[in-house]
Amino acid sequence: MNYLIITNTFQREFDLVQKSVTASLREVDSTGHLLLIDQNKEPLKFESNNQFTHIHYQRNSVSSARNRVLTLDWVSNYDWLIFCDDDGRMDNGYVNIFYDILKNNPNLEAIAGSIIRDDNLDYYSPRHRIGGSLKNFRHTKLLMGSNFAVKREVFSQLGGFDERFGAGAYYGSGEETDFCWKCYFSNIEMEFFQNLRILHIKPHAGSIEHSIEKAYRYGFGKGALVGKWLINEKKAIVLYEAVEMIVIPLARVFLGLLKLQKLEIRLYKATVLGRIKGFFSFLSQ
Repeated sequence: MNYLIITNTFQREFDLVQKSVTASLREVDSTGHLLLIDQNKEPLKFESNNQFTHIHYQRNSVSSARNRVLTLDWVSNYDWLIFCDDDGRMDNGYVNIFYDILKNNPNLEAIAGSIIRDDNLDYYSPRHRIGGSLKNFRHTKLLMGSNFAVKREVFSQLGGFDERFGAGAYYGSGEETDFCWKCYFSNIEMEFFQNLRILHIKPHAGSIEHSIEKAYRYGFGKGALVGKWLINEKKAIVLYEAVEMIVIPLARVFLGLLKLQKLEIRLYKATVLGRIKGFFSFLSQ
Protein backbone atom coordinates (compact mmCIF):
# COMPACT_ATOMS: atom_id res chain seq x y z
CA MET A 1 0.00 0.00 0.00
CA ASN A 2 1.58 3.26 -1.18
CA TYR A 3 0.33 6.66 -0.10
CA LEU A 4 0.85 10.26 -1.16
CA ILE A 5 0.38 13.09 1.35
CA ILE A 6 -0.87 16.22 -0.42
CA THR A 7 -0.63 19.72 1.02
CA ASN A 8 -1.30 22.91 -0.90
CA THR A 9 -0.31 26.34 0.35
CA PHE A 10 -1.32 29.88 -0.55
CA GLN A 11 -0.53 33.12 1.30
CA ARG A 12 0.34 31.30 4.50
CA GLU A 13 3.22 32.18 6.84
CA PHE A 14 6.29 30.17 5.90
CA ASP A 15 6.89 29.01 9.48
CA LEU A 16 3.43 27.47 9.61
CA VAL A 17 3.90 25.70 6.26
CA GLN A 18 7.31 24.46 7.36
CA LYS A 19 5.77 22.94 10.51
CA SER A 20 3.24 21.11 8.36
CA VAL A 21 5.89 19.85 5.93
CA THR A 22 8.23 18.77 8.74
CA ALA A 23 5.48 16.84 10.54
CA SER A 24 4.42 15.08 7.33
CA LEU A 25 8.00 14.15 6.44
CA ARG A 26 8.44 12.73 9.93
CA GLU A 27 5.55 10.37 9.19
CA VAL A 28 6.60 9.37 5.66
CA ASP A 29 8.10 5.90 5.46
CA SER A 30 9.44 3.88 2.52
CA THR A 31 5.97 3.48 0.97
CA GLY A 32 5.00 7.15 1.20
CA HIS A 33 5.74 10.51 -0.36
CA LEU A 34 4.85 14.16 0.33
CA LEU A 35 3.65 16.55 -2.38
CA LEU A 36 3.51 20.28 -1.63
CA ILE A 37 1.54 22.30 -4.19
CA ASP A 38 2.78 25.86 -3.84
CA GLN A 39 0.22 28.43 -5.05
CA ASN A 40 2.18 31.50 -4.01
CA LYS A 41 3.31 34.11 -6.53
CA GLU A 42 6.91 33.41 -5.60
CA PRO A 43 7.64 29.76 -4.72
CA LEU A 44 8.63 28.96 -1.15
CA LYS A 45 12.13 27.67 -0.46
CA PHE A 46 12.57 24.15 0.88
CA GLU A 47 15.52 21.79 1.00
CA SER A 48 15.35 18.93 -1.52
CA ASN A 49 14.36 15.50 -0.26
CA ASN A 50 13.78 12.23 -2.13
CA GLN A 51 10.52 11.74 -0.20
CA PHE A 52 9.31 15.26 -0.96
CA THR A 53 8.13 16.88 -4.19
CA HIS A 54 7.52 20.63 -4.30
CA ILE A 55 5.70 22.00 -7.34
CA HIS A 56 4.74 25.59 -8.14
CA TYR A 57 1.18 26.05 -9.41
CA GLN A 58 0.11 29.68 -9.44
CA ARG A 59 -3.66 29.35 -9.13
CA ASN A 60 -5.76 30.88 -6.35
CA SER A 61 -8.26 28.01 -6.15
CA VAL A 62 -7.53 25.30 -3.58
CA SER A 63 -9.76 22.83 -5.44
CA SER A 64 -7.90 23.47 -8.69
CA ALA A 65 -4.57 22.92 -6.92
CA ARG A 66 -5.68 19.63 -5.38
CA ASN A 67 -7.10 18.44 -8.68
CA ARG A 68 -3.65 19.01 -10.19
CA VAL A 69 -2.70 15.56 -8.92
CA LEU A 70 -5.03 14.07 -11.56
CA THR A 71 -2.70 15.44 -14.27
CA LEU A 72 0.57 14.08 -12.80
CA ASP A 73 1.50 10.72 -14.30
CA TRP A 74 3.70 9.65 -11.39
CA VAL A 75 0.79 9.93 -8.93
CA SER A 76 -0.53 6.65 -10.39
CA ASN A 77 2.21 4.95 -8.33
CA TYR A 78 0.22 5.64 -5.15
CA ASP A 79 -2.86 3.79 -3.93
CA TRP A 80 -4.04 6.38 -1.42
CA LEU A 81 -4.11 10.19 -1.33
CA ILE A 82 -3.97 11.81 2.12
CA PHE A 83 -4.92 15.48 2.32
CA CYS A 84 -3.53 17.79 5.01
CA ASP A 85 -3.90 21.60 5.08
CA ASP A 86 -0.90 23.90 5.30
CA ASP A 87 -2.06 25.19 8.71
CA GLY A 88 -2.34 21.66 10.08
CA ARG A 89 0.23 19.03 10.92
CA MET A 90 0.12 15.28 11.42
CA ASP A 91 0.13 14.01 14.97
CA ASN A 92 2.84 11.56 16.00
CA GLY A 93 2.14 8.06 14.71
CA TYR A 94 -0.40 9.20 12.12
CA VAL A 95 0.71 6.81 9.39
CA ASN A 96 0.87 3.82 11.76
CA ILE A 97 -2.73 4.50 12.81
CA PHE A 98 -3.67 4.87 9.14
CA TYR A 99 -2.11 1.46 8.41
CA ASP A 100 -4.02 -0.14 11.30
CA ILE A 101 -7.30 1.32 10.06
CA LEU A 102 -6.77 -0.15 6.59
CA LYS A 103 -5.67 -3.50 8.01
CA ASN A 104 -8.83 -3.76 10.10
CA ASN A 105 -11.11 -2.26 7.44
CA PRO A 106 -9.83 -3.50 4.06
CA ASN A 107 -13.00 -2.47 2.19
CA LEU A 108 -12.67 1.23 2.98
CA GLU A 109 -12.24 3.63 0.07
CA ALA A 110 -12.27 6.94 1.95
CA ILE A 111 -11.30 7.86 5.51
CA ALA A 112 -11.85 10.99 7.61
CA GLY A 113 -9.94 11.77 10.80
CA SER A 114 -10.33 14.27 13.62
CA ILE A 115 -8.84 17.74 13.85
CA ILE A 116 -7.35 18.91 17.15
CA ARG A 117 -6.54 22.49 18.13
CA ASP A 118 -2.80 22.87 18.66
CA ASP A 119 -3.20 25.50 21.40
CA ASN A 120 -5.27 23.49 23.90
CA LEU A 121 -5.51 20.00 22.28
CA ASP A 122 -9.31 20.23 22.27
CA TYR A 123 -11.34 19.19 19.24
CA TYR A 124 -11.51 21.85 16.51
CA SER A 125 -15.19 21.09 15.99
CA PRO A 126 -17.84 19.78 18.42
CA ARG A 127 -18.77 17.32 15.67
CA HIS A 128 -15.33 15.69 15.92
CA ARG A 129 -15.68 15.43 19.70
CA ILE A 130 -19.00 13.60 19.33
CA GLY A 131 -17.99 11.54 16.28
CA GLY A 132 -20.27 9.37 14.17
CA SER A 133 -20.34 7.18 11.09
CA LEU A 134 -20.00 8.55 7.56
CA LYS A 135 -22.56 5.96 6.53
CA ASN A 136 -25.09 8.34 8.12
CA PHE A 137 -25.71 11.44 5.99
CA ARG A 138 -25.93 13.80 8.96
CA HIS A 139 -22.34 12.92 9.89
CA THR A 140 -20.83 13.61 6.46
CA LYS A 141 -19.49 17.02 7.59
CA LEU A 142 -17.00 15.10 9.73
CA LEU A 143 -14.90 14.86 6.57
CA MET A 144 -12.83 18.03 6.46
CA GLY A 145 -10.02 18.98 4.09
CA SER A 146 -7.44 19.15 6.85
CA ASN A 147 -7.60 15.42 7.45
CA PHE A 148 -8.99 12.89 5.02
CA ALA A 149 -7.75 10.18 2.70
CA VAL A 150 -9.23 8.62 -0.40
CA LYS A 151 -8.16 5.90 -2.79
CA ARG A 152 -6.55 7.49 -5.84
CA GLU A 153 -8.81 5.55 -8.19
CA VAL A 154 -11.91 6.82 -6.38
CA PHE A 155 -10.66 10.40 -6.43
CA SER A 156 -10.12 10.10 -10.19
CA GLN A 157 -13.41 8.30 -10.77
CA LEU A 158 -15.36 11.08 -9.01
CA GLY A 159 -13.48 13.82 -10.87
CA GLY A 160 -11.77 15.25 -7.79
CA PHE A 161 -13.15 18.46 -6.32
CA ASP A 162 -15.81 20.66 -7.88
CA GLU A 163 -13.66 23.68 -8.73
CA ARG A 164 -16.56 26.08 -8.25
CA PHE A 165 -16.17 25.50 -4.49
CA GLY A 166 -13.36 26.09 -2.01
CA ALA A 167 -10.95 28.85 -1.01
CA GLY A 168 -10.09 31.00 -4.02
CA ALA A 169 -13.14 29.86 -6.01
CA TYR A 170 -16.37 31.83 -6.47
CA TYR A 171 -18.02 29.82 -3.70
CA GLY A 172 -15.29 30.07 -1.10
CA SER A 173 -15.94 26.88 0.88
CA GLY A 174 -17.75 23.56 0.83
CA GLU A 175 -15.49 21.58 -1.50
CA GLU A 176 -14.75 18.83 1.04
CA THR A 177 -18.40 18.31 1.99
CA ASP A 178 -19.27 18.33 -1.70
CA PHE A 179 -16.66 15.61 -2.31
CA CYS A 180 -17.95 13.62 0.68
CA TRP A 181 -21.47 13.82 -0.73
CA LYS A 182 -20.15 12.58 -4.07
CA CYS A 183 -18.78 9.58 -2.18
CA TYR A 184 -21.97 9.12 -0.16
CA PHE A 185 -24.30 9.15 -3.16
CA SER A 186 -21.90 6.92 -5.15
CA ASN A 187 -21.93 4.32 -2.35
CA ILE A 188 -18.21 4.67 -1.65
CA GLU A 189 -17.17 2.82 1.50
CA MET A 190 -16.01 5.49 3.96
CA GLU A 191 -15.73 6.01 7.70
CA PHE A 192 -14.61 8.47 10.38
CA PHE A 193 -11.87 7.60 12.89
CA GLN A 194 -11.40 9.86 15.88
CA ASN A 195 -7.92 8.56 16.69
CA LEU A 196 -6.50 9.61 13.29
CA ARG A 197 -5.46 13.13 14.27
CA ILE A 198 -4.25 16.33 12.67
CA LEU A 199 -3.19 19.28 14.85
CA HIS A 200 -4.56 22.59 13.53
CA ILE A 201 -4.33 26.25 14.48
CA LYS A 202 -7.31 27.50 16.48
CA PRO A 203 -10.42 28.78 14.67
CA HIS A 204 -10.83 32.56 14.29
CA ALA A 205 -7.09 33.02 14.67
CA GLY A 206 -7.16 36.32 12.73
CA SER A 207 -8.78 39.67 13.48
CA ILE A 208 -12.47 40.02 14.37
CA GLU A 209 -13.26 41.57 10.98
CA HIS A 210 -11.42 38.75 9.21
CA SER A 211 -13.39 36.17 11.22
CA ILE A 212 -16.68 37.82 10.28
CA GLU A 213 -15.70 38.02 6.61
CA LYS A 214 -14.68 34.36 6.72
CA ALA A 215 -17.99 33.38 8.36
CA TYR A 216 -19.89 35.08 5.52
CA ARG A 217 -17.64 33.57 2.83
CA TYR A 218 -17.92 30.06 4.26
CA GLY A 219 -21.67 30.55 4.62
CA PHE A 220 -21.91 31.64 0.99
CA GLY A 221 -20.21 28.42 -0.10
CA LYS A 222 -22.38 26.29 2.19
CA GLY A 223 -25.58 27.80 0.82
CA ALA A 224 -24.46 27.18 -2.77
CA LEU A 225 -23.51 23.60 -1.91
CA VAL A 226 -26.98 22.89 -0.55
CA GLY A 227 -28.51 24.51 -3.63
CA LYS A 228 -26.44 22.23 -5.86
CA TRP A 229 -27.39 18.98 -4.18
CA LEU A 230 -30.96 19.77 -3.19
CA ILE A 231 -32.15 21.45 -6.38
CA ASN A 232 -29.74 20.47 -9.18
CA GLU A 233 -28.94 16.93 -8.04
CA LYS A 234 -32.42 16.41 -6.53
CA LYS A 235 -31.20 14.62 -3.39
CA ALA A 236 -34.12 14.99 -0.98
CA ILE A 237 -32.05 14.04 2.07
CA VAL A 238 -30.14 17.33 1.66
CA LEU A 239 -33.29 19.08 2.89
CA TYR A 240 -32.03 18.08 6.35
CA GLU A 241 -28.90 20.13 5.70
CA ALA A 242 -30.92 23.05 4.31
CA VAL A 243 -32.94 23.29 7.53
CA GLU A 244 -29.93 22.81 9.80
CA MET A 245 -27.81 25.43 8.03
CA ILE A 246 -30.37 28.12 8.87
CA VAL A 247 -31.73 26.97 12.24
CA ILE A 248 -28.39 26.46 14.00
CA PRO A 249 -26.80 29.88 13.27
CA LEU A 250 -30.11 31.63 14.07
CA ALA A 251 -30.16 29.80 17.40
CA ARG A 252 -26.58 30.96 18.04
CA VAL A 253 -27.58 34.55 17.26
CA PHE A 254 -30.44 34.24 19.76
CA LEU A 255 -28.09 32.84 22.43
CA GLY A 256 -25.67 35.68 21.71
CA LEU A 257 -28.44 38.18 22.33
CA LEU A 258 -29.35 36.52 25.62
CA LYS A 259 -25.73 36.52 26.77
CA LEU A 260 -24.95 39.96 25.29
CA GLN A 261 -22.08 38.46 23.25
CA LYS A 262 -21.63 40.94 20.42
CA LEU A 263 -19.02 38.90 18.52
CA GLU A 264 -21.18 35.77 18.63
CA ILE A 265 -24.11 37.73 17.20
CA ARG A 266 -22.03 39.23 14.39
CA LEU A 267 -20.37 35.92 13.45
CA TYR A 268 -23.55 33.90 13.19
CA LYS A 269 -25.51 36.70 11.57
CA ALA A 270 -22.83 36.78 8.85
CA THR A 271 -23.02 32.99 8.58
CA VAL A 272 -26.77 32.81 8.03
CA LEU A 273 -26.80 35.76 5.62
CA GLY A 274 -24.00 34.17 3.60
CA ARG A 275 -25.82 30.84 3.45
CA ILE A 276 -29.06 32.39 2.21
CA LYS A 277 -27.22 34.51 -0.37
CA GLY A 278 -25.15 31.51 -1.56
CA PHE A 279 -28.21 29.29 -1.95
CA PHE A 280 -30.06 31.74 -4.19
CA SER A 281 -26.86 32.72 -6.02
CA PHE A 282 -26.30 29.12 -7.12
CA LEU A 283 -29.93 28.73 -8.20
CA SER A 284 -29.73 31.87 -10.34
CA GLN A 285 -26.84 30.50 -12.43
